[in-house]
Amino acid sequence: MKITFIDPPALSKKQIPERVLGCNYGLYPIPNIFLLTAAAVLERIDSKVEYLSCPLEGMSRDEFKSFLKKNDSDCYVVYSVNLAKSADVQAARLIREVKGKIQIVFMGPGPTYDPNSYLLDERVYVVRGEPELTLLELVKNNFVSLPKIKGITYVKKGKIVSNEPQELISDLDWLPFPARHLVNQKDYHNPKLGLRPFTAMLTARGCPFRCVYCVPCSLNFAREIEYKREHDNKKPPIRRRSAENVIQEFKLLKDEGYKAVSILDDEYVLNKERAVQISKGIKDLGIRWGCLARADTLTEEVVRNMSEAGCKYIDIGVESFDQEILDYIQKGIKAEVIENAVSLVKKYGITAKINILFGCSPYETKDTINYTLKMVKKIRPDLVMFGICNPFPGTEYYKTAKKNKWFVNGDYYPVDVQKESVISYPNLSKRDLEKAVKKANYKFFLSPGFVYRQLRKTESLGDIVKSLGSLKRKLF
Repeated sequence: MKITFIDPPALSKKQIPERVLGCNYGLYPIPNIFLLTAAAVLERIDSKVEYLSCPLEGMSRDEFKSFLKKNDSDCYVVYSVNLAKSADVQAARLIREVKGKIQIVFMGPGPTYDPNSYLLDERVYVVRGEPELTLLELVKNNFVSLPKIKGITYVKKGKIVSNEPQELISDLDWLPFPARHLVNQKDYHNPKLGLRPFTAMLTARGCPFRCVYCVPCSLNFAREIEYKREHDNKKPPIRRRSAENVIQEFKLLKDEGYKAVSILDDEYVLNKERAVQISKGIKDLGIRWGCLARADTLTEEVVRNMSEAGCKYIDIGVESFDQEILDYIQKGIKAEVIENAVSLVKKYGITAKINILFGCSPYETKDTINYTLKMVKKIRPDLVMFGICNPFPGTEYYKTAKKNKWFVNGDYYPVDVQKESVISYPNLSKRDLEKAVKKANYKFFLSPGFVYRQLRKTESLGDIVKSLGSLKRKLF
C-alpha cells in the first residue's frame, strides 16, 4: 500500500499553521517528527510512504489539485491541529473530488478533540490520541474490520462510531526514529541554533503539571485529550525514552550530517539524572541543541552539563511575574525562582528565552502587565516570546472562558496569538491585550541591546536575512 502524508495548502500565505507545537503560526519551519515517526512505523511493514508539505513547497490549491491527479497513492494521511482544521477539511474535500473513494486519515489534536468535523464520509477515518499503533492496525488490516481497531472514529451507515481508546505505548524505545529521509534537510532551520542542517527530536511524552491554559506539543496534546476522556480528566502518565536510546539517535543524526537539534519535550529536565546522563553521552558530538524546561528544574549541575554538551538555548515558561496570576493558572512556581533560573542559564552561556502570556488570568490588569515588563527588563533574558493567552479547545482555560463569556465572538477561533486576542475581560479588553503585546514586542525586539546581541551571535548574511524575516512577521 502506498501512503502519502500531506500538509495541505494554507488558506493564506500569511497564516501558515504550525503543526508541531500546534498553537501558533510558524515563524520558522520545524520538521514534524510526530508525523515522521508514524511514517517510520508504517515503513516497518513495508508500506511505501511519501510526505508532501504544500506550504514548504509553496504549493497553491490548484497546484495541489494537479499533484493529486498525477499521484498514485492508496491513502492520504493529514496530521491536523486546531489552527489548520478549516484548510485540512477543504483539502479532504478536494482529495475526494479528484481521487474518488480513496482512503483519507486524519490524526493529531484537532481531529482528536472534534472528530465529527473531519468525517466527511465513510472513507474518512480519525485516529485519536497517540497515532502510531492505531494507524499501524488500520493499514495492516487494509481499512477493514474497523470495529476491532482501537482508537478510531469513523462513519458507518450514516452514524458516527467511536471505538474504545488505544493503549498508550508503554516502551517508547520500541518506536523507530523519525523517517527524516522523507524530508529535505535544507527546508528547516532554527534561528536560535544558527547551524544547518536542523531537525527536531522528542525524548519523552507528557508533563505532570496542570497549567490551566497549557497546549503541550501537538502530539502530547492529542494524547492528553484522548486520555482525559476516559480517566476522569486526569493527565496521562509520563513516559521517557531511555538515555541510551536518545544518545543513539543523536549519534545517528551526527552521522547523517545534522548540526542542530531542538528537543520538543514539554519539559525536558523532569528527570535530572537522565538529563545529565544524556548530556555526558552527546558532549563530544559537536551538535548544537536546545530544549524547553521549567525554571524549578534547572540546577547548577544540570545546566553546567547541558552547556558542556552543546545546549545553546533553553525556553522557560514564565507567563507572568505576578504571583497571584501564577497561582491562578496553577503554574506551581514562585516568581523569584524564574529570576534565578534565567541568571543560571546565562551564567553558562546558554541563551535564556522566556515566554510571556498576557491575559492568562482574569486577574491580569494593565498594572500586572507593566510589572511583568518591568521584571523582564530587570532580568534581561536573551529572548522573549510575548503572546496573548488563547483558550484552546481541550484546555481547562477554554471551559472557564466559555463559562464566563470571555470569548469576544462567543467561542474559540484561530488567530495569531502574538498579535490578536480572542478574549476580553471586564477589566481588560481585547484591544488592551493587543496593544500590550504589540508594545512589548516593539520595545524588546527594537531595543539597541537586543539588536546588538543578535548581530554578535549572527554567523552569516543568510542568518541575518532569515532573522529579519521572522522579526517582520512578528511585528507587522
